Amino acid sequence: METTGSWVNMFDNMTSTQNSGSYNVTADLMAAEDGDPTKRFIKKTSDILMIVILAVILMSLGCTIEPTKLLQQIKKPVPVIIGMVLQFIVYPLTAFGFAHAFQLNKYDALGLLILATCPGGSLSNLITFYSSGDVCLSVCMTTFATTVAIGMMPLNLWVYSRSFITSTLTVPYVIIVISLVTILVPVAIGMVILKKLPKLATYILKAGGVLGMLFIVIILAINMYLYPGLFSSDWKMILLAIVLPCFGLSVGYAGSRIACLSHKQCRTIGIEVSSQNVALSTTLIYLSFETDDATKIVVFSLIFGVFSVTSLTIFTLLYRIYINCVTRKKKSLNENESKEKKENIYQISITIASQD
Repeated sequence: METTGSWVNMFDNMTSTQNSGSYNVTADLMAAEDGDPTKRFIKKTSDILMIVILAVILMSLGCTIEPTKLLQQIKKPVPVIIGMVLQFIVYPLTAFGFAHAFQLNKYDALGLLILATCPGGSLSNLITFYSSGDVCLSVCMTTFATTVAIGMMPLNLWVYSRSFITSTLTVPYVIIVISLVTILVPVAIGMVILKKLPKLATYILKAGGVLGMLFIVIILAINMYLYPGLFSSDWKMILLAIVLPCFGLSVGYAGSRIACLSHKQCRTIGIEVSSQNVALSTTLIYLSFETDDATKIVVFSLIFGVFSVTSLTIFTLLYRIYINCVTRKKKSLNENESKEKKENIYQISITIASQD
C-alpha cells in the first residue's frame, strides 16, 4: 500500500490548505483513540454495547418478516434494482459533483467520495420500521447493497477519484462480508423465532422497538461527547452533511414514484439511499491511510453520521405526527358520520311513529 503522502500529493486540482475546524476534530479523534483514558474507555464500551443492541434490533426486525414475503420480494426485484441504481450510481455521482462545486480540500473531498460509495447501513432498517415502511424490502436492499458493494465500491472509487488521485484505495472486503453476516444472521434468527415461537417474537419486537430509540440516543450522545469539535468544522462540511441525507431521501422517493411504486416502497427506498454505512467508510479510511491523515479524511464520515441520524429521526417524527393527525381526522369523520346516521335513524323513527 502506498504511503498517505503520495496520495495527498496527487490532489493537483484541489487546495492543500486544511481548515482549522478539521484540525479541531482531528484533535478530538486523537484524544478518543490514544489520549484521554475516559474517552477511550467510553469508546470501547460503547462499541461493544452497540454490537449487542444492534443484534437485538436486527433480530426484532426479523420477527416482522415472513419467509413468503421475503420470497415474493426476491421474485419481484424491481424496487431493489431501483434502489441499487440510486445508491451506487446517482449518489456517488452527486457527491463527486459536490466535491468540485464546493472546492473541498484534499482530505474532505476524499472523505466525501469514500462515504458516498458505501452501501446503506443497519440504521435504515430501524428507521424504516418506525416509519411504517416495508421492512422486508429494507432488509433485502441492505443485503443486496452490501453484497453489490464488494464490486461497486472499488469501481466507483476508481471512476470518481481519478480526477484527484492516480492510485487505488484498499477496499476492506473482509469487513464488508462481516457487515453482511451481522445483518443476515440476527434477521434470520428473528424470522425463525417468528415461525416457531410467535409469542416470543412479540416480546422481542417490543424490546427491539425500545432499544431502537435507545440506540439512536446513545449514538448521538457518544459522538457529541467524544468529538465536540465536529461542530466547529468548516461550514461546507456541515452543510453537505445536512444536504446529502435529505438528498438521498428526496431522490429515493422521487425516483421510486417515477417507477410507479407504492408510497410505502418509496419511503423505504428513500431511507435506504440516504443511510450510508458510516462504520464501513471509517474502516476503509483507516485501512488505506496512515493514522495522522486518516483522522483528517474520516472527519466527514463522523459529521455525516451525526446529521444522518438526526435528519432520519426528524423525518420519522414528522411522519408519525402526520399519520397521527390523519388517523385522528379519519376517526373524527367516522364518529361524525356515525352520529349523523343515528340522528337520521332517530328522525325516521319519529316520523314513522307520528304517522302511525
